[in-house]
Amino acid sequence: MRSLVAFQTVARCGSFTRAAQLLALTQSGISRQIAQLEDYVGAALFERQPSGVVLSPIGEEYAKEVGRALDALQSLEVDQFTRQGMDRVTIACSRAVADLWMMPRLHDLREAFPELELKLVVNDFFEQLRHDEYDLAIYYRPVRPTDHQAISLASEEMFPVMAPGGVPLTEQAAPLLLTVEETHKEWTDWGNWLAAAGLRLPEGAMRWKLGDYHLSIASARQGVGVAMGWSLFIVDDLENGTLVPADAHRFRGRGQYYLMRPTTRHQRRMARQVADWLEASNRRWSGG
Repeated sequence: MRSLVAFQTVARCGSFTRAAQLLALTQSGISRQIAQLEDYVGAALFERQPSGVVLSPIGEEYAKEVGRALDALQSLEVDQFTRQGMDRVTIACSRAVADLWMMPRLHDLREAFPELELKLVVNDFFEQLRHDEYDLAIYYRPVRPTDHQAISLASEEMFPVMAPGGVPLTEQAAPLLLTVEETHKEWTDWGNWLAAAGLRLPEGAMRWKLGDYHLSIASARQGVGVAMGWSLFIVDDLENGTLVPADAHRFRGRGQYYLMRPTTRHQRRMARQVADWLEASNRRWSGG
């Protein structure tokens, strides 16, 4: 069992050193446990690379089975003895997804699943999460993840938006751009859009860094300035007219917003049903 836990931790961290820190063991101790497990399986479970370790093809299949087995043991401790455990679903998402995508759906989700015990884990850094911390995750990813069952919710399409009645962006002598402080560079922002549109801002342009995407969009609704709109999050605003495009140019990035389920975890029935409901809800709201 100790070797299985060590294997699962290394698989998630991609590092023997990091796994040893999390499990309060030495790196050599982790290495011995993995070596014992590889001897038992009869195959190499990891491939060593300069940046760390990755699962071998056999290791990927083994990780799925180990994840299911450990989840089943956990279920015996919790779900077998409590009705609440059977109906508990944890969804991890970024702050923008929580505020602008999940929040409008919570009432309907409650109506659809009266017995659901929901937990939202709001974290902008997807890489910091362990697979055992969530049942479902909703994030933008530059490429389709290989360690999750991933359903594409929307492409990364972005364009400037403002309150109705405002002056188009290219006609403003001193536009105020509502931006978000970039703590990590995974998603695109104003710089990408301006380059793709072939535009340069006038010298009088100003930027307000509001620290939160929801604040940026809310300020744009109030006519404070121009925000960069991601199409997944502003569908309702465009339909009801609280926001309008400030420029016709749309930039599509290479990534996608995904609804993801870890392949290393056994998915309980309620988690699968909630995932199906969220996917169907997204199709309804996006007109797909």
